[in-house]
Formats: sequence, C-alpha cells, structure tokens
Amino acid sequence: MQIDRPIVIALTLFIILLLIFFLVLPEYNIFKQLQTELGEKMAEFNAEFDYYAAITKTYFDLQSRQDDVKKIDDALPQNSDFGKNIYFLQETAKGNGLTVKDLFLSKSSLSNSGNNITGAVKDIVFSTDVSGDYASLENFIISLEKSSRIFEITNISFDSSSGPPYSFSLQIKTHSY
Repeated sequence: MQIDRPIVIALTLFIILLLIFFLVLPEYNIFKQLQTELGEKMAEFNAEFDYYAAITKTYFDLQSRQDDVKKIDDALPQNSDFGKNIYFLQETAKGNGLTVKDLFLSKSSLSNSGNNITGAVKDIVFSTDVSGDYASLENFIISLEKSSRIFEITNISFDSSSGPPYSFSLQIKTHSY
C-alpha cells in the first residue's frame, strides 16, 4: 500500500498545526501572562524599594542633623509648658533690667492654620506689665528674638507720664503643638 506523499505532508502539517493550536499556544499565553505579572510585581517591588530607600535616606539625614532637629523642637515644643515660659520671661526681663509687675496667660488656642486638626499649632498669648527704661525694654526684646523659642511681641503699650522707670504692657505670643 502506497500513501501519496503530498497527502502525508499535508496531514502532518495539519496535525502539527492542531498540536500547536491546542497544546503550545495555551502554554505560550500562560507564559506571557506570567511574564506580565512578573513585570508588574517587579515594578511594585522597585517602587517599594525606592520608597523605603528614600525613607532610610531621610532618617539618616535627620540623624545627622540631630542638633538642628533639637533646635526646632525647642522653638516649637510639643506641649505648652506654661511654667517654663513664664519662668523664662521673668528671668529674661530681670536679666535685662526690667521689673515684672504682672505676668499672666491671656489665651491659649489653636492657630488659624490649625483648623482643629490633631497636632495643629497652638497659639499661647502672655500679657505682662514690666517697668524699666527704654534701653532695658530694647534689650529684653532682643533677648526674646535671640532665644531658641519663637516669641512674637504683638502689642506694646507704655505709660510715659510716670517718669523713669516707665511702665510697659506687652502682649507676647508663642506657639506649641
């Protein structure tokens, strides 16, 4: 029995095409899908790696600038320690030749930028009455400016009718978390 050669070639090609279509092509599609998923996972891993590398770099930058961070913490403390502020104001006034007659807390509130968010900056306003000469007042203001804590003098009023020593009323604002 003799088989026609062109028919055998055509049948073999047809069987090869069927095998490719039913066996190889599904495996190839699975391979492509897995390759795509691997690419996505690698991109996700690289993004997370870059993120954690940036965090690590920032952490070590902060560690190398520990003195600067401490100065910032001193300038804007996390708690509003009124006693330390009052003591600092009294000692600074005394050291600059002013006599503190009265010192009290006017108000403590969230700043306008806070919008009642936890961790917002709080404004603390002190009112003080001091007596002394103008040079002492100037030195006191300069000392407040040079301190590590942020102080803002929002209001100054004085009574010049009562000769030296003069009476000054100051409203001083500071901040905390």
